[in-house]
Parts: sequence; structure tokens; C-alpha cells
Amino acid sequence: MNGELIREFRDKANEYDYCRNHYSNVDGKNKWNCICSAMDWITVAVSDIHFYPSLLPFGECDETTIHVLNLFMRIAIIKEGIEQLHRVFMNTNEVYRNDEKNIWIDNPYANTDNEYFETLRACFAAHPINLKKINGCEKDILWYASWPHTTKQADLAVILGSNITGMEHITINIKFSDLEKYAELRYQHLNDFISIIEKGIISSKP
Repeated sequence: MNGELIREFRDKANEYDYCRNHYSNVDGKNKWNCICSAMDWITVAVSDIHFYPSLLPFGECDETTIHVLNLFMRIAIIKEGIEQLHRVFMNTNEVYRNDEKNIWIDNPYANTDNEYFETLRACFAAHPINLKKINGCEKDILWYASWPHTTKQADLAVILGSNITGMEHITINIKFSDLEKYAELRYQHLNDFISIIEKGIISSKP
């Protein structure tokens, strides 16, 4: 992921004070602060991001697990930052790419990409010991994730056990290439925002 794009967006957002002046008061709301926050955190998330951490054998994967947790956190920040910028620049409350299913087409729960990303993030990073809800499963079942391990089917996998006696385990796989595609699809939306700012700058000139 090229960090130059977020730097280009930042430079354009600060050019001629157009963004600051235009978005500081939109129907009584200061959306410039939202822009600043989003571009700051996207910059942090993109900086030195690694989509393909070294994989260690089962039982020795402490470092791999931390890298994967860090990767999910960075992608989630990029996703949220782009969604906020989308609301500002597109003047909409719709969530960017919310209903798309382009990455995990064959996921076991027929979820959208956003829904399945949240499932993966919960299992591998956010709530592995307290999975109250897996999209597509019954709401009252609790799940507990195992230590992530390598597998022939994917880069990493976790095994989910439930709180229901006798219930079969579930295996959840991740491929780092899928996570990279998911993040890039959103990150590249910055190009559209840059174009909007450029048009605004041109139209605001005397």
C-alpha cells in the first residue's frame, strides 16, 4: 500500500485553504475537523503496513498473532477513515461499499465484505475470547477462538468452539491477499476525494 496517496490527499486538502474554509461550516457543522482526524489516522495506519507477516509454526506464533492483530487494527482504521471522508465529500450518510461482496464471495455465511471483515477482525484480533455474535450464526451462541495457526487452505486459521455442549467446531480462515484487496479498494477512494477538492479549488477562484 503506497503511503504517497494519503500524503497527496493531505497536500491537496491543505492547498489554498479551500477545504478549511469550505468544510468548517456545512449547515452549522464543522466537517473540516472530521477531515483532519480521518487523514491523520489513515496516515498512521498506512505507515509501514505489512500485509504478509512471517508465519511461524503452531505453538510458536505469538509474534505472528500480534502482527495480524496490528494488521486488522490498521485496516479497520483505514476503512473507518475512508467511510467518514466519503460521508463528507459525497454529502451522504451511506456507508461506502457497504453492500458489496467482491472479496469474500464464498464466505460460509453469505455476508457482505464489510460484515465478513468484522467477523474476521473479531475472531483474529478484537474479541477472540468473547465472540458474542458471528454473522450468520444463531445470536444466542457464544464462541471462543483458538490460537491462530497455519493451514493448507489459507495463510492462517482459528478454530471456534461454542458454549453449546456437543456442537461442532468452526474453522475460520484468512488470506492476507484478501485483506490487502479489501483495504486497497477503500484506500484508493482517496483519488476521488482529491478530484473533488481540485474541482472545488478551481470553482472557488475569482
